[in-house]
Amino acid sequence: MKVLLDHCVDIRFDRLISGHEVVHTRQLGWQQLSNGKLLLAAEEGGFTVFVTVDKNVRFQQNMAKKNISLVTLSSRLTGFDQIAPLADQLVEILERDISPGSDIVVSPTGD
Repeated sequence: MKVLLDHCVDIRFDRLISGHEVVHTRQLGWQQLSNGKLLLAAEEGGFTVFVTVDKNVRFQQNMAKKNISLVTLSSRLTGFDQIAPLADQLVEILERDISPGSDIVVSPTGD
């Protein structure tokens, strides 16, 4: 699966996602694109999943009309140490057959 990490996701998070092509917006020079334009660029770039820690994206965008899926890493804090434990759950999700336009929230166990 081709995965794009939002610029608000720590760039080191990519090394925790194995078995998939993971690219960060900074690597593409897309860190200045806003959510709507970023999702469009990601779709055009052939990405199948967009990963963010921005909890507002899912409310601002109509994912049902998109050819890309949204995964929101939902933890109280969004630093690397706080989202790293969510990597295994994300990998499990990526191993499934995710339908385009899906909106998935990954949160710490027990939340």
